[in-house]
Amino acid sequence: MDTGKSDQEVFDEQVATRGKLVLQILAGAGIVAALAMSIAALAMSGNTSGPATVSMPMAAAAATGPPSTASIAIDHVTRGCHTLIVNGAMPGAPSATIRLAAGGTLHVQNNDVMPHQLVQVGGPQAPVVTAAMNHMGARSTVTFPAAGTYSLTTKAGEDYSAGITTIGPDNTLRIKVVVAA
Repeated sequence: MDTGKSDQEVFDEQVATRGKLVLQILAGAGIVAALAMSIAALAMSGNTSGPATVSMPMAAAAATGPPSTASIAIDHVTRGCHTLIVNGAMPGAPSATIRLAAGGTLHVQNNDVMPHQLVQVGGPQAPVVTAAMNHMGARSTVTFPAAGTYSLTTKAGEDYSAGITTIGPDNTLRIKVVVAA
């Protein structure tokens, strides 16, 4: 029985059919693995049980010196009410240490469900622009003009909307900025 196809053409069709099936199975397994890792990361981000600290990654900074900018997002969490996300690094923590170059700038964004007032509590004087972050998405900027160690915190206001519940006492947010000469 001759179908008019060479052995090579038959082989190519079989590889194409089976190859697609294998690729679909591998893609499905990859999606399941990514979903499982995302769920695990979300579960861990809301389960801070103690005063953890997040530090800005410094591997690249060691070779080139400290960066001139950094960012912090204040996020809402179920356990402890709010947390700090430094330069997008998860999971967050109630305390953060950041290293900057002299003249460097810290950008703070309030993504929490309550207002926050950014307050300097230690170190050389640093100008704070828009300290009152009275709504979600509000931003504040701090410039660190001289070398030294600066301490910042926030004073949290009341929740924006009723019905938001948290577990345990509210975290006290603490930011330590070490500025190199």
